[in-house]
Amino acid sequence: MSIFDIYHIAHNGLTTTRGAMELASENVANMLTPGYKAKSPVFSARSQDESFSTILAGLGDHEGVSHLLKGDHKGAGPQIAKIVEDQTPGMKVFMPNHPLADKDGNVETSNVDGAGEMLKMMNAVRQYKANLSIVEMAKKASQEAMNMTKNA
Repeated sequence: MSIFDIYHIAHNGLTTTRGAMELASENVANMLTPGYKAKSPVFSARSQDESFSTILAGLGDHEGVSHLLKGDHKGAGPQIAKIVEDQTPGMKVFMPNHPLADKDGNVETSNVDGAGEMLKMMNAVRQYKANLSIVEMAKKASQEAMNMTKNA
């Protein structure tokens, strides 16, 4: 694995966690929007040459797992495979003069859980920081390698 592969994987991790933070932010921003449905990312592994499920299917035995652990199958980090919308209905609030009121005068509120979204945001921030630390470590390793060539 080259230093560029490390940067590429960390970039994919940063992009994925930024996308998760954006979705959580969108959910929080629309928490009071009537009828808004919370959105959640579905994560998957990004592979350079084949899908993660294909890699897992090919493992089969103990030897295949050891090849995976040795790094014979290079991945390319995470990705957001799709965004799903929570179809759970929000609470009904009686507001007969609201333009979105149904025939009974009820308006469906958003189904966003504010506390849950904040937890998702905190988790995404931790993952983002972890990917940044990988970039910093790779940067330091590159600098040390450059310094060794200068002294040689």
